Amino acid sequence: MDEPDPRKPHRKAHSGRKAEKKEAKKKKFLNDPDAAKKRNPKAFAIQSATKAERRFRRTMDIKSKSFHVPKVDRTPARPPPAIVVITGPPKVGKTTLLKCLAKNFSGQKLTSIKGPVTLISGKKKRITFIECSNDINMMIDLVKIADLALLLIDAKSGLEMETFEFLNICQIHGMPRLMSVLTHLDLFKNVKAQRSQKVFLKKRIATEIPRCEKMFYLSGMLHGEYLKNEVHNLGRFVSVIKYEPSSWKKTHPYVFVDRIEDITDPETMAKDPNCNRQVCLYGYARGGALKRNSHYHIPGGGDYLIRNIHFLPDPCPLPDKLKKRSLNEKERLIYAPMSGVGGIVYDKDAVYIEMKEDPNKDKEEEAETDKLLRSMAAVQHPIDEKIKAAPLQLYPGAEPVADQDGLSSDDDEDENENDSDEEDESDDDFFNGNGFTNSESEDESSDDENDHDDFDEELNGKGNKRKVRFADNENYNSSSDEDISDCDKKLPKKKKKIEADSDQETDFVEMGEAKWKDNLVKRAADDFYERQKKSVSLQRLVYGQSQKIQESDDSDSENEIGGLFRIAKHEKEKKNSMSDNAFDCSIFEIAVQRDWTNEDELLMIKDCFVTGKWADDEDAEHLLNEDDDELYGDFEDLETGTVHKGKEKINKEDSEGESDADEENSEEKKPEDEKEPETEKAKEQKEMTLKEKRIEKKKKLKELFNQQFDDSKERAYHDDLKMEADAQGELNKTEFEDLDDDVRVQFEGYRPGLYLRIEIDSMPCEFVKNFEPCYPLIVGALLKGEEQMGYLQARIKCHRFYRRQNKQLVLKSGDPLILSIGWRRIQTAPIYYKVEDNLRCSFLKYTIQHRFCMASFWGPITQQKSGILGVQTVSEISLDFRIAAVGSITEVNHATNIVKKLKLKGYPREIFTKTAFIKDMFTSPLEVAKYEGAAIRTVSGIRGQIKKALRVPPGDFRATFEDKILLSDIIFLRTWVKVPVPQFCIPVTSLLLPSGEKMKWKGCRTLGCIRYEQGLKAPVSQDSNYTPIERKSRQFAPLIVPKNLQKALPFKDKIIHKVKKQRDPENERVAVIKEPHEREISKVLNMLKTVHQAKVKTEKKSMWLRARAHRKEKRKIEDLRLKKLQEKKKRIMSKRPNKAPDM
Repeated sequence: MDEPDPRKPHRKAHSGRKAEKKEAKKKKFLNDPDAAKKRNPKAFAIQSATKAERRFRRTMDIKSKSFHVPKVDRTPARPPPAIVVITGPPKVGKTTLLKCLAKNFSGQKLTSIKGPVTLISGKKKRITFIECSNDINMMIDLVKIADLALLLIDAKSGLEMETFEFLNICQIHGMPRLMSVLTHLDLFKNVKAQRSQKVFLKKRIATEIPRCEKMFYLSGMLHGEYLKNEVHNLGRFVSVIKYEPSSWKKTHPYVFVDRIEDITDPETMAKDPNCNRQVCLYGYARGGALKRNSHYHIPGGGDYLIRNIHFLPDPCPLPDKLKKRSLNEKERLIYAPMSGVGGIVYDKDAVYIEMKEDPNKDKEEEAETDKLLRSMAAVQHPIDEKIKAAPLQLYPGAEPVADQDGLSSDDDEDENENDSDEEDESDDDFFNGNGFTNSESEDESSDDENDHDDFDEELNGKGNKRKVRFADNENYNSSSDEDISDCDKKLPKKKKKIEADSDQETDFVEMGEAKWKDNLVKRAADDFYERQKKSVSLQRLVYGQSQKIQESDDSDSENEIGGLFRIAKHEKEKKNSMSDNAFDCSIFEIAVQRDWTNEDELLMIKDCFVTGKWADDEDAEHLLNEDDDELYGDFEDLETGTVHKGKEKINKEDSEGESDADEENSEEKKPEDEKEPETEKAKEQKEMTLKEKRIEKKKKLKELFNQQFDDSKERAYHDDLKMEADAQGELNKTEFEDLDDDVRVQFEGYRPGLYLRIEIDSMPCEFVKNFEPCYPLIVGALLKGEEQMGYLQARIKCHRFYRRQNKQLVLKSGDPLILSIGWRRIQTAPIYYKVEDNLRCSFLKYTIQHRFCMASFWGPITQQKSGILGVQTVSEISLDFRIAAVGSITEVNHATNIVKKLKLKGYPREIFTKTAFIKDMFTSPLEVAKYEGAAIRTVSGIRGQIKKALRVPPGDFRATFEDKILLSDIIFLRTWVKVPVPQFCIPVTSLLLPSGEKMKWKGCRTLGCIRYEQGLKAPVSQDSNYTPIERKSRQFAPLIVPKNLQKALPFKDKIIHKVKKQRDPENERVAVIKEPHEREISKVLNMLKTVHQAKVKTEKKSMWLRARAHRKEKRKIEDLRLKKLQEKKKRIMSKRPNKAPDM
């Protein structure tokens, strides 16, 4: 058993052709997902049609969920700061969180915050924070402009009424992105109770908010601030979240004012302190593009016509360099002028501008002064001796010539030399200030500047000599090409090499020039050549020639060292600095004078006209011949194989390989020295036969056709919509991109992102006197027609939370209601109605509970589907829910057609067969004439119609009926009378009130509120009371049958007349005379009966008293038992941990 198996074991091949083929086959099987399906198709067949259908349905459902209506991206290149609103109930930590976030983003600690605070949160994003109090006016205004809302919730108190009010306002005016933040978590002593409260609040908020964002927890405070790590995490989410503005914001541009300035003439204010003011408002444009000649509305201030709009430099600009991973401290800007940050401090009666000075300025000046004194003390030779001994370099590459060598110069040359020195210094300063070098940090830029200075000294020999500069325009060439080439030969080799390396970086002068400019330069040089032959140019001898921009084909290859490494960026920029400074700014372009009477000059522009000789790609005749060649050129009949020759092609490059003969002819015509080297693709194209070329061309056309028309699997209808939206968005961005802002605003208006200055005349003085920075100031644009008034129809419902003292309230028609529509907050008197099946608008005295109804009111024209929010008053802050109604605009009309039912009744005065005279329904013939032809009806259901009025008495009329009526019938006329809608609308001007009364704005009060305040009761009308109806019993006449009919009746139906007997009461009654003994017995029995009845009555009364006392005692015992049971429950529940109730 232990002996080895003599048979040879199998050894798997690891190398060789066979092993390689097996390995390739295995890899192909593993990489090909359909390999197993091809090998065993039955294993992948449909086993169940139901499962396959479900799988397909699920796949398509998931795919369809990702579909959305493509929208055109209208986001500007530099968007305005996103508005983040911090809201919550009082004493929840809104101001503290705002201070912590401002410190997190800017690094500055703010002592007091008033108004908006704009910060830079990233390389491409800015944020404007604003705090929202529990004022209903502020909540409504801020929801309309908010991009993100931070809901601060006291974890110990739970969700309060202000949070629910804010959420309902968001649902009406466009839901912004919401993030909830829990505070006061350190008040929980029990960790388990804290965790259960978190879970409960998270579930409750998720039910209220359809798109619930992440919830953040602020566990505690340290030194009066929230923990740094928690604030940093919250700020990170705030800065990276994406916002999608609503369609209403996109169509209604607005400006969120962060600065205000009163520019009224002081003399006018001195004469009349209450005169209207002229005010300038500053802020970023948001939403859409603002127009000059548009109407604007300030919520809480009224409608205004803007006098002028200007755009200003951005006070909080984004960093220019976007290649860095993070921002440095200098780029973390903050702009809050109303809070005293940013150089402007607002006081009640003044505006203070803070002029900050650099604390190190005096030290630097002292250091520079000491340095200058030391340098002056160290001077050994006077300045004139240094100038005489300094060498002068006439042209680049030449040996420097000293003053002792015999070179004379006049005063003008000395002045030019001094000027050149000054120009050198100014140019260096300008270069360093503008930052042509794209350094990514201050250290790198300083290094580059030092390298640049060293390189200048290397080129010029000494620091006080003028640098080599060249003209930035090739039109100023003052010598021939030979002179230029001679000067180039004299340049040092090192300089030439550096210039060749930096050609691509220094071509920014000639980058945008067209091709025709090259010819202009050549012709200009020829024109100047003859004139400059006779005169010697000192400019050329001293400064050299204007260097032409060289071709940079080999620049990429030369920047590589050995084909492996590239030169560092700062080294490359150091070399480019020479080329940037090489352009001589002092050389001006000389206008070219031409003599158009000369024939040579005319021949130069002869080809610019239609009769001249044009290029092949511009000549119309040549282009038509090319089109004819495509139609009538060589072709082959694929069915018969016959080749048909067309016209001989002239000056055509056969790039598509349509004919070998043409290629050979064209190659023969070309000289040998002009033939270009054939590439591999050209050789393969030449080796292909004519038939193969035709087939290849048809395949390409087939693929192109399939891509455009038949490729429906890859491009669906949704993809086409996305492509259209993307194309429109790209067109919107690039249409006015190249224009200056001054010209651009005239075409498209003031786009979002610009910082604007808005001037408004006739602003009420109360607005300036009572201005408070904590209240938001919004300048909202109105669309065309929205400044007009009209009747608005809305679909409205009384809110289910609107209660008073736990009683559900309804709204009454005609009562004033404050509505928030668009930018406005107005008070109006809506009339409620419902639309019936026959489209009749039936009047409603009160709104329907838990159901929508229609409302009509007088107000500003607003586009349809705009949200409506209604409150009874904005002056009270109570524990009850303040939002009374919600809805949306459905229609705008110039008139209303609301009717209510009116029932008139009358009585017949005279009756004929089917005609009757009716009275007591109308009072005059005019009223009767108005209702002629109206349908009437009796109580018994007999229908009739009003015909004509009678002369006397006035108000009576003749009516016809379908049957005869009775005098006792009552006739009813059902009519519908029109209900007028009052033209009542006043704006809510809360911003014009003093600081302590902004939350106490009161408009018109309801009638019930006035009666309640004055202690009056509602008047009672006697006609409205229900009175008992007294109806007389009707006496019917006896039935009389004629005698002839009685005779004809059968015997059993004949009426039997019985004679009634006369009653004799004296004979019917029998007199009973009792004996004296019997009378005594009757008397005793009556006495006993009377005593028994009195006894029974007394017992009943005593038993009722006992029962009442027993019930009272039993009630006391039951109350005592319930009280003890309640105390017992309280003791038990107090010992148990708090548990959130199930929702």
